[in-house]
Amino acid sequence: MHTSTTTIHTSPDTDRAVERLTEAHAVTVNGNIAMSGPLLEELRQARYPNLGRTKSGGGGGGDLLDMKAFNLYETTDADVRAWLNHYRQPQPDDLLEATRLLHNTLRAEAAGNRLDDPDRMFGMFHTWVQRIEDLFNPPREYELTEACPVCETEHVADKDGCQLWAVRVPVKEGRALVAECHHCGTLWAGHDQLTNLAESMQINVDWVALREFLGLPQNQPQTC
Repeated sequence: MHTSTTTIHTSPDTDRAVERLTEAHAVTVNGNIAMSGPLLEELRQARYPNLGRTKSGGGGGGDLLDMKAFNLYETTDADVRAWLNHYRQPQPDDLLEATRLLHNTLRAEAAGNRLDDPDRMFGMFHTWVQRIEDLFNPPREYELTEACPVCETEHVADKDGCQLWAVRVPVKEGRALVAECHHCGTLWAGHDQLTNLAESMQINVDWVALREFLGLPQNQPQTC
């Protein structure tokens, strides 16, 4: 009898991403273990940072609505529900439950070899984790001080109207380095592409300074 096997395109990393989005979970902070609430619940609460607070309670003043948190929550909610609708699944009111249902649905589709581009589909959960983490703890940016080699733009204004170099690399411990032009949207990822970018801009990337900027030990191999 012939026995066939099916590869399910998920991983412990994806399961961990879903856990972080939808369940209380342990995280490491400065070498210590701490408990964190579900990231989607943390994001939901962050939409209204001053709701129910008073000046006597030390939380008065400020905007009642955090637009960044609000927009990210609404976008994530819409994405989850759009995919549930695509697979003709029910729509739980609770986003955490809906996210778990989407994950289980994608696993079932992958098991039946019906899932197109499983890496992209399961990668959505990692993207949502990263976006929420970046909202609460934004990465620092390393500016490349020449014009973009694609669109030739030198500077673009940030949300506060400050002029910054167009090509920047958001840097955060544990995050792969990706350069982005904030005018044309071109991306450069990985050591080779970043090196080629630097050569095309005729600049030298100081990898030692970059590692210092990241707060990483200098005796580790470069893994940009």
